[in-house]
Amino acid sequence: MPNTSISVIMCTYNRKEFLPRAIESILSQTFNLFELILVNNGSTDGSDVICQKYAKADSRIKLITIKNNQGAPKGRNAGLKAASCKYLTMVDDDDQCEPQMLEFLLKLMNEYQADISLCGSWNDIDGKKEPYFIYDDLLILDKVQGLEELLKRERFNVAPPTKLFCKSLFDGISFKENVLVDDIHIIYKIFAKADRVVGQGKPLYRFTKHHGNNSRFIQTNNLSPELLKEYLSAFRERAEYLSAEVPEIALRARYSEWSYMVSMCDKIKKYSCTSCADLYDHMVKSIRSNYQEWINSPFITDKEISIVHGILS
Repeated sequence: MPNTSISVIMCTYNRKEFLPRAIESILSQTFNLFELILVNNGSTDGSDVICQKYAKADSRIKLITIKNNQGAPKGRNAGLKAASCKYLTMVDDDDQCEPQMLEFLLKLMNEYQADISLCGSWNDIDGKKEPYFIYDDLLILDKVQGLEELLKRERFNVAPPTKLFCKSLFDGISFKENVLVDDIHIIYKIFAKADRVVGQGKPLYRFTKHHGNNSRFIQTNNLSPELLKEYLSAFRERAEYLSAEVPEIALRARYSEWSYMVSMCDKIKKYSCTSCADLYDHMVKSIRSNYQEWINSPFITDKEISIVHGILS
């Protein structure tokens, strides 16, 4: 394996319960030519002391301290600025990496001369493991195929963990700050710059799902109007950006935006989410005004057609 190093970026804010486990899962990697950029994002629960302890004990750790919490995107951007290696990955402070994750991702990257490599994962929900993008196939994808898989969300999604990136993909691109969920605003732009994506769904990462996860609303029926509004805005921007930058993916990008609306309308209606009533009306109006293009989409499913007819009737 080439003597190539990896920047691992981990931002933390008030996660002392999970943080040591997350750090140890990086320090115990079978591939050890890495730097761990640990960003303490204004923690007040003692996580700062944990960061200092590990940074003092291991020279591979670069500790960045942000005095007051300004959100995860601010921390990730600080980590990107400090990263000095050819490749980088981002992991969360409440998750775990299997010992061979970095070695596996780097091997895929080098063997197939890829810009992004990725693996599978588990969701750990209250101690119970559930498969999350686990499959046996080897995916070797060009730019359009990589974006299509990203939008389909059947083999992987936008979450930075489980992915190894060429650092150069982030040139001129940073995480959008002052938002609730940062990855939905940026990762599609990174994939739009990648000429080759390679992946295999071996589960080498474990997402810990708990009430402190912003993304937990995706797996529950408790819709947040603020988060839903942000997702809708981000997916609108995504469709416009990809249609301009990679025209071959335009149809899929527009379909994905409307498909998300349909699924959210269905959830709001099914679970009587009255707090999202205004957003429901907005999405129904958008679906109705784009009905002909939507209904003629080559990607639409029978289930979605049934849901749309129920919404518009």
